[in-house]
Amino acid sequence: MTSKPNVKMTLKHLIWTFAGLVLGFLETGSVHAQKVEHEVFDSRPAWSPDGKQIAFVSRGRNGVAVNELYVMNSDGSLIRQMTHDGYYKKRASWSPDGKRLAYAGARDDQWFLFLMNIHGTDPNPVRLIEGHEPSWSPNGAQIIFHATPNGAPELFVYDLKTEKVSKLETGRPESWEPTWTKDNQILFIAPLFTDAQEFYQIDLNTKDTKRITRNETREFGGTFSPDQSQLAYAAHRNNNWDIYVLDLETTKEYRLTFHEADDLFPCWSPEGNKILFQSERGPGRSLFTILVDGTHLRKIGH
Repeated sequence: MTSKPNVKMTLKHLIWTFAGLVLGFLETGSVHAQKVEHEVFDSRPAWSPDGKQIAFVSRGRNGVAVNELYVMNSDGSLIRQMTHDGYYKKRASWSPDGKRLAYAGARDDQWFLFLMNIHGTDPNPVRLIEGHEPSWSPNGAQIIFHATPNGAPELFVYDLKTEKVSKLETGRPESWEPTWTKDNQILFIAPLFTDAQEFYQIDLNTKDTKRITRNETREFGGTFSPDQSQLAYAAHRNNNWDIYVLDLETTKEYRLTFHEADDLFPCWSPEGNKILFQSERGPGRSLFTILVDGTHLRKIGH
């Protein structure tokens, strides 16, 4: 004789099972939401020429999954998302007049340079050419960048008026991460991803190249002080990335950050008294400012 199912017990079991699933979902969703809220990754900061704004890339902010370009006030207030196209972004460079941004964006492992009007009168970025790490010339007429047409990074100059591209011969293998200086020289790193990676500078008038650092360790993210007397950069020593400053006249170097987390991509303020940088001292990744004497460390942005 077949026994009848216990309807009350079955219904009770279903209710408890459903309740458990709902509770589990809510708990998981709550943890996930909290994780997304707190794990914001801000990086690659760049001060505007007048020092009033900071451009940077970020992911995790408001659920954004890939690095998008943002601009905020220099005190970390009024954060604005500038791009929404899903390209993975890195390094933005301000035009000398502070009206436009050049930046690199990638999709399907292809990197392109883009231009954007900072004031939003033309909200759609203009895609220029394949390449990364753009840096404006002091007169605003050209942009230097690196690209890998032959498999190794080389430096190129893009003319905004003629739209022509010319290769810059540095005399160094694997030249990358170029920065156009105020005195019409190009700061760059060579060779790529080795312990012999050092900073070099090439004079665009004479084409003479000189080596700036002699640390025999990996370093990148170099930026000159406004008076070009000092160079700030990130160096990898004792299994950690920290910010260092080199006096170009005396060749004396001092360490600016001492945290166990990696500190990278320093950027001088236009007035020359602060350095802005990204840090892995979580949660996520954040931007900090610090005075050049190592005091008044401050987190900004989130």
